[in-house]
Amino acid sequence: MKRGITPQQPIKLKISLEGLPFRVTRKVLVPHNTNLIQLHVVLQYAMGWMGGHLFQFRDRRTYPGVIASYADDPEFFIDEVEETPAHRVKLHSLYNFRQGLPFWYWYDFGYDWWHKVSFLVPSRRDLGLFELFGEQPLCVEAEGKCPPEDVGGVFGFEQFCQVINDPNHEEYQSYRHWLGLDMDAPYDLMQVDVLAINNSLRDFFNSDRWKWESDRFFREGLI
Repeated sequence: MKRGITPQQPIKLKISLEGLPFRVTRKVLVPHNTNLIQLHVVLQYAMGWMGGHLFQFRDRRTYPGVIASYADDPEFFIDEVEETPAHRVKLHSLYNFRQGLPFWYWYDFGYDWWHKVSFLVPSRRDLGLFELFGEQPLCVEAEGKCPPEDVGGVFGFEQFCQVINDPNHEEYQSYRHWLGLDMDAPYDLMQVDVLAINNSLRDFFNSDRWKWESDRFFREGLI
C-alpha cells in the first residue's frame, strides 16, 4: 500500500493504455476532491480521446465489485453489480477502497480501450507545479500519441502504425485523408502536446462543466 493521500495535496495518477505496440502513458495531478465524472473528462483530454463513446471505471478489470459510469445504459450492466453515476464517487474514496492499488478505466465498449490507472506519490516538484498552475488538473508527463478515435481497437491501431508513414502502402492516402493530414508531413507517433493538454484541462476546470453531473455529460456530450 502506498503512502496515504491527504486533503491538502493533489492526487497523482499514472494512466497506461494497455495492449499497444509502444507505451502510451500519462501522469496527471488532480485536486483531492475530484469525482469520477471529472476524472473521466480529465483522462479524455490527457490521453487525446474525443469523448464519443461510453466508459466505465472499475475496481478490477474482470469480476468488478465497483463500477462507476454514466449509469444510463442497461446493456452494460453486470448482474449483481450496480453501476453508480460517476459524479457520486470521489477518487480519494476509490483510493481508500482499493488500498492504493490500481483501478481500471474502460473507454469505448466496441473497441475496448483499457487504461490501467495507478496511484503515485506526488514529488516536491509536482506540488510546486500544482500550486503554480492554480491547483487545476495538470498533466506532468506524457509518452506516446494516443490512437485516433475509431481507428479499430488495438488491431486497427497496429495496422495504422504500419501504414501512416509508408507512402508506398495502398492505404496510405486513405488514412491521411481520414485524419486530414498533409500527404508529405511525417506523423510522429511519440509526439504529445502537453501544453495543449493543460490548456484544455485549465479551460475545463474553470468552466461550469467542472460541476456537471454524469447525466448532463451523457445528454450534452463531453468535448
